[in-house]
Order: sequence, then structure tokens, then C-alpha cells
Amino acid sequence: MNATPPRVKIEMIEGSRRCFMLGLLSLLPVIGLPLAIMALGQYRRVKQLRGNQWNPAHRYLHWGNICAGIAVLLLALEIVFASAIVIQNSR
Repeated sequence: MNATPPRVKIEMIEGSRRCFMLGLLSLLPVIGLPLAIMALGQYRRVKQLRGNQWNPAHRYLHWGNICAGIAVLLLALEIVFASAIVIQNSR
């Protein structure tokens, strides 16, 4: 079994924590979308870096991804409701 270099483990842990923080911040109303995109990109990067290795900060990575997904979903719902209101008022 190959040992994981310490540098790779450090990058996985830091990337997972960064994903979590970006995911939490993505729930903020105005600045959330760019942060959600960055969190999802960070999630993908750490997943590729990890491979089959164990990530001690996998919970941070998981919850960062969930928060970013919720932020994107909320933004999509806001757009749908705002469009419906505009259409309804234009009649």
C-alpha cells in the first residue's frame, strides 16, 4: 500500500475546509452565487486530488458541497418566483 505524501493530505484538508467556508458563505443573499461556484469547484478539485485515499476532513467537504447546492437551488427558485411575479404584473 502506498503512503500518501503529507503535502497531499494537507492540501486535501485545507481544500475541504475551504469548500466548507465557501459553501457557508454562499448562503449569503447578494454575494452567494460566485461563492457557490467556487465551493463547487473546490469540491471537485479535492475529490480529484483524493482518489482512493482517506480524507480526514471529508465532512467539511460534504457539507460545503451541500451548502453550495442549496445556495444554487435557492437562487434558481428566486429567479423563477421573480419571473412569475413580473409576468403576473405585466398582464
